[in-house]
Amino acid sequence: MSKLAPLPPAPILMICFGHCGIGLGAESYRRLLLDVGADPLKPTLKNSKDESRVLKRYGSTILRMPPSYGDGEIPLIPRALLVDLDPRAANLILQSYPDLFALRDQHVIHGAGGAARNWAEGKTRFAEEMKTKINIKKQLSVISPEPVRGFVVPFAMGGGTGSSFSSAFIEYIKTESKEHATIATFGLLPEFGWDPVIFEAAAINIVMNLEYQIKYSDCSILVSNKSLRQLAHHHDKKLQKVPSIIDDLPKEHEVGWKDYKGMNLIAANTISMFISSFARETEWDMSNYRTWLATKKPKFAIPWIMPVSPSESQWGKDMLSSTKNNTMEDILSKMGKKEDALLFDIDENDIRNNGGSRDSCCVLVKVKGEFDIKEREAIKRVIKDKFNIEETRMIFVKIPIMDGEQASIAALVNTKAIGPKILEIAKEAEEAWDGYKDEYGRWGLTTEEFKEGLMDVVHQFS
Repeated sequence: MSKLAPLPPAPILMICFGHCGIGLGAESYRRLLLDVGADPLKPTLKNSKDESRVLKRYGSTILRMPPSYGDGEIPLIPRALLVDLDPRAANLILQSYPDLFALRDQHVIHGAGGAARNWAEGKTRFAEEMKTKINIKKQLSVISPEPVRGFVVPFAMGGGTGSSFSSAFIEYIKTESKEHATIATFGLLPEFGWDPVIFEAAAINIVMNLEYQIKYSDCSILVSNKSLRQLAHHHDKKLQKVPSIIDDLPKEHEVGWKDYKGMNLIAANTISMFISSFARETEWDMSNYRTWLATKKPKFAIPWIMPVSPSESQWGKDMLSSTKNNTMEDILSKMGKKEDALLFDIDENDIRNNGGSRDSCCVLVKVKGEFDIKEREAIKRVIKDKFNIEETRMIFVKIPIMDGEQASIAALVNTKAIGPKILEIAKEAEEAWDGYKDEYGRWGLTTEEFKEGLMDVVHQFS
């Protein structure tokens, strides 16, 4: 493929909202570039042979390759948009990764001030600022002149800007834009008492976010900060050795980011696997997620990842040893050592004992070599034992793997067992509403709208 070739058709865009979404999105792109052997600080490939290898296996829909960039090297520039009312988070990523987001003005939108942990304020300001002053339609067309195949939207569900902007954005794409794109949301539930969220207000925000995901998201994935924090603590020694976007931030800006390094690495490993499931050469398209979740209740999945964290060294001095660790045998060995985890705050016994008869899962498998009958049966047994899911309700997607890349499995589990956790939050939101209705009402969220959203969420998870 020539450096002068046009941009590839049908791209996938990652739209990162708020401090959390920007951190997760940037970390996920770093992971995606590492997976193909590129340096995120200078994301280039040396020659057309490398480019053709990556395009064939990785898929060109994630990457932008402007011909005027670089001299004798082919850049890999993510198609991403970083959106926040507070410019610090987006600016920090842009300053720390100037080559990764080289088209600076095209990659970021920010306003002034936050949304005060108020979902209604953020949604109103999205309409006022993003659709009128900023013209988000034009911004999207700049980073993707072709029709968009899908949007991946990571955000925190308990805050203000990220959660409300995400809700407003997916509503906009489905109702006002001309895109026929699949939307996948990665919503992080906060750990109350640890994350800086206001308990009652966060519960209200979460209910409204869930309502909008029910209406407008085609693939809604829930992750919990409580589980991520516990896993990051448990795997701390290994995670500290794994390169992260946090490591390259200026020391004076580490506050507010460094505590999330391990958590972001684990979540980014899952997001990059999700993107790889349809961006590489597979029989699975992003729109298949829409069909898979269309008739299910709840319309939400939770991820189970293996291994929990990526390998310490890829594409470096230890590349030869890492190539020995990308087979199915390595995955099975890690399973034996219990190097796997659910990224949602729920006990596996609850899923096994309290799930529904229609529980199902989509298993993303990235391993070297064939995924033969014996290996498939081994994974089926583990899934059935963990989640009590019948074989007929398991979908397997084999993802091509690059030489030197780590083997991974990510299962997106759709289970009714997450209902009690969500219904607890819904109950808290209902009890808290009277104390917040005036503040939310001032920004346009009426009691009737809140009650309608609450009933939809309760119905979805009951």
